[in-house]
Amino acid sequence: MNLVVGYFFLGLAGILVETAIAPALLPLRLTPELLLILVIYLGLYRQGFYGGLAAYTLGLLQDSFAGSCLGLYGLIFLVLYLTLRGLAERLHTGSPILMLFMVLCGTLFQAAMLIFLLGFLTDAGPVWRNILSSLPLQVLLNLICAWLLLSIPQLLRRHQSLRRSAKRL
Repeated sequence: MNLVVGYFFLGLAGILVETAIAPALLPLRLTPELLLILVIYLGLYRQGFYGGLAAYTLGLLQDSFAGSCLGLYGLIFLVLYLTLRGLAERLHTGSPILMLFMVLCGTLFQAAMLIFLLGFLTDAGPVWRNILSSLPLQVLLNLICAWLLLSIPQLLRRHQSLRRSAKRL
């Protein structure tokens, strides 16, 4: 249960970045989907009931801040998590290239699910045009953010090892 609470607080931090910091820094009203990246991480590296519960909780958190139908992103994130869990057993999950590829696929999967759920199951009008028009930039932005998030721990480890070697001298 601590896993769900921990990821919930990470999700709150991601929502804060998405809603407050990123719109001030990025043009075109596009923001990185940090919760999507977090759900992809969950799907690749966490298994079991609590991973699915965390993914669904992150989707509900996204729903509450996005103003969309409650449960829409919860369903999307849960289906994405379950799909990734099925694939994770067959893939080498230690590869950062795989994580970036899964962010690409996850962004496309999320767009397809949004088009299907909003366009076909509800009467939302031609919402697919809006989703498809912003999709290339959204994919690029999500890939850049995922790469940065993957690079930060490596930079911290390198800095830590440099500090240890300097202390020994």
